[in-house]
Amino acid sequence: MNLPHLAPIRFAKVVLERTENRARVFCEFPSLPTLAMIVEAAAQSFSAFGEDEQPRMGFLVLMKEISLHVNPKENALVMHCEHKGSFGMTSELFFEAYMGAEKIADGTVMIALQEV
Repeated sequence: MNLPHLAPIRFAKVVLERTENRARVFCEFPSLPTLAMIVEAAAQSFSAFGEDEQPRMGFLVLMKEISLHVNPKENALVMHCEHKGSFGMTSELFFEAYMGAEKIADGTVMIALQEV
């Protein structure tokens, strides 16, 4: 994954699976993640859809219908992401965060990208 983020704020670690508009990304946290950390991990997981090696800085510009269903009990989650569409350098991403088979959180974020 080509992200400019560094530890301890880089949560998205490995793309587990990717299709044209869906991805599963392994995310790891330095402590039990809060909802804000989960949303940031979802935003970072968007980099799974990057086509080139040019790092880009993403800015979270919108969050909607974000829900925390269960408080996480582990430091690692798998993000299921769906790229809903793009307009210029802005993209919409729906995510679901899972701890094993249990859905922890979900929602939609909009990211604006720019080259670093």
